[in-house]
Parts: sequence; C-alpha cells; structure tokens
Amino acid sequence: MTLEEVVVAKLQQLPENARQQLLVLIDVWIEQHRAADTRDVQRAIAAVQSTWATVTLDQKTLRWVAEDKELEYELG
Repeated sequence: MTLEEVVVAKLQQLPENARQQLLVLIDVWIEQHRAADTRDVQRAIAAVQSTWATVTLDQKTLRWVAEDKELEYELG
C-alpha cells in the first residue's frame, strides 16, 4: 500500500465532520507552503542577481540558475 493509499484509508475512517475539519487544515498547510516556495525562489533569484550582477541573464535563465538544487548560494 502506498503512502497516498494509507492516507486516503485513514481519511475514510474519520467521521464526516472530522474529515471536513482536517481538509480545511490541509488546505491551509498547502497555501502556506506554496507561499514559502515562492519566497524561496525570489530569495534565490535575488542572490543570483546580486552575485552575478556583472553578468546579464534573461529571466528564464536566471530562474533556472536560482532553482538549480545542485548550486549553493550565500543568501546574505
């Protein structure tokens, strides 16, 4: 059984009102993490821009460099 299947099975065991409350909490959690992901990308882009200020990069390349998991940046 996959993790997703286990979670779905657990959700199905909950009474309807508890399931609805949990789904609201999950929605809040998802929104918080989406916002955090966006902030992380913006911070990485800013780090690349300040570090490589002498190199002109188009937005697509800049975003690719900022999101590359193998590169490390000092986020001053």
